[in-house]
Amino acid sequence: MGYIIACDFDGTVTNTDTIAAIIEQFEPVHGNAIVERIISQEISIKTGVSELFNLLRSTDKDTVIQYAIEEVAIRPGFQQLLDKAAEKRIPFYIISGGMHFFIDPILSQFHGLKEVFANEIDFTEEYMKVIWTHPCDIYCDNDCGTCKPSIVRRIAGNRKVIAIGDSVTDILLAQEADILFTTGKLSDYAQANNIDYHHFETFYDVGHRLEEVIH
Repeated sequence: MGYIIACDFDGTVTNTDTIAAIIEQFEPVHGNAIVERIISQEISIKTGVSELFNLLRSTDKDTVIQYAIEEVAIRPGFQQLLDKAAEKRIPFYIISGGMHFFIDPILSQFHGLKEVFANEIDFTEEYMKVIWTHPCDIYCDNDCGTCKPSIVRRIAGNRKVIAIGDSVTDILLAQEADILFTTGKLSDYAQANNIDYHHFETFYDVGHRLEEVIH
């Protein structure tokens, strides 16, 4: 049967939410209020993230990329977990509601990823415009933007899903998991809702626990 790993990026691979950090750096006045509305689920992720990037000027693309590369820290043990997944022949997917234009440069230093699912940006207008490339399938009506459960259903086949996430944006991903690793607010959610989960702080934690839970 086998397994796949479906891992969030912002706040999971990274120590902090990359989108929130970018907005805090470049457009904090209007952006922080939108971030709070996303977190409180007052607005959908798709609507909120679209509004956030529409605050950023297209001419700031390279500056945003450089900021992301230099300032966003990766959670310790990420390459080691990729190596362990490769050793066990478990495909490792990044499934993110973020954007390829800053995710791909950050991940370029790592090897062993099967595929990165993220979104595109149209830079042809004055302000950035999100192009959502992974819509919800017929089983989801949550206006996800990047529909993580839809992607997982498509790529998993008959394999079991190991999901890794950190926030409310990963709740639907968590519901698709056979084995769930959580940190941050997703751990709180899993505990409050009696969902089986394995809490982690670093990817070394995930790697050690992975040895125990896969069969």
